Amino acid sequence: MRNGRIGVFVVAVLAGAGGAFAHGGATGIVKERMDAMSEIGGKMKAVGRMLKGGSYDPGVAVEAGNVIAGHGGKALTDLFPEGSLQPQSEASPAIWSNWTTFRQYAGDLKSSALVLKTMAEQGADRQALAGAFGDLAGTCKACHQEFRVRK
Repeated sequence: MRNGRIGVFVVAVLAGAGGAFAHGGATGIVKERMDAMSEIGGKMKAVGRMLKGGSYDPGVAVEAGNVIAGHGGKALTDLFPEGSLQPQSEASPAIWSNWTTFRQYAGDLKSSALVLKTMAEQGADRQALAGAFGDLAGTCKACHQEFRVRK
């Protein structure tokens, strides 16, 4: 259950930060990735609320897992072409100097989202789903700590 509580905390922080900056003036690929991150954050927030004590509905996790997985892997790395650092971007230049690690995080995002989705589809209880959600949130947190610049 500890992973679930950590995940809920991470989601609350990430969702709040994403809404506060609302893409101010971003265009092109930077806006596309900011929109993708906002969608991921929104789905994470929905699962976090459900797990924290809302009405338990595994369908929320199925939908979130599906959407987040769709943004993971190559779909995510394609949103970070080298040099895409508009002033609105929170991407660190370290992404491109440590591309292998960044690509691994993108793959981990996809795979951990699919685990969450599969567990929800198979009827996992709240505690089991919270563990999978904690793993997914941990991936987000690790990537953001290494590759996100706070503005």
